[in-house]
Amino acid sequence: MSIQKNKKGAEKILSVYWFAILLIVAGAIVYLVSSFYGKPYDVREMEARLLTDKIANCLSAGGNIKENWQGLNADNFLEECRLVFTVEDSYGWDDDQYYAEIKISDFDSGQSLNEVNAGNPNLKLDCAVDDKNFPLCLERSMYSIDKAGKQYKISIFAAVRKTEKNVQ
Repeated sequence: MSIQKNKKGAEKILSVYWFAILLIVAGAIVYLVSSFYGKPYDVREMEARLLTDKIANCLSAGGNIKENWQGLNADNFLEECRLVFTVEDSYGWDDDQYYAEIKISDFDSGQSLNEVNAGNPNLKLDCAVDDKNFPLCLERSMYSIDKAGKQYKISIFAAVRKTEKNVQ
């Protein structure tokens, strides 16, 4: 005579463990998604780098300074470099979230030949404070030559505020 074992109890215990594992995995997924999407990224440094790169490409190509650099001024700088400083109005911003400044000087003498700025100049004053609720500032320098071989130093300064959107 063979003894048959009751397998129904073992299946019930296995299903309880199966649901516990499913709950743990689902909880981990919910936690990871909420931590990933819960806070915005602070992309101000990337914005400042892109802004300085765009300005550098506007002023110099292949190490040679472009011919229109002497005609740049505060009125035509944004248009010549194809920059737009307007931002979305979701936080009541009045287009004061960016600031850019360029200084072109003679390499040998250091004499300033052209200075142009655009945007909110008050952002530059707040750059000394190293806090997440203040603008992120970036300064770059590069060297370029003209067709005659004269050397120039180009200093580019960029500040990006947007703290309400990017920092929490």
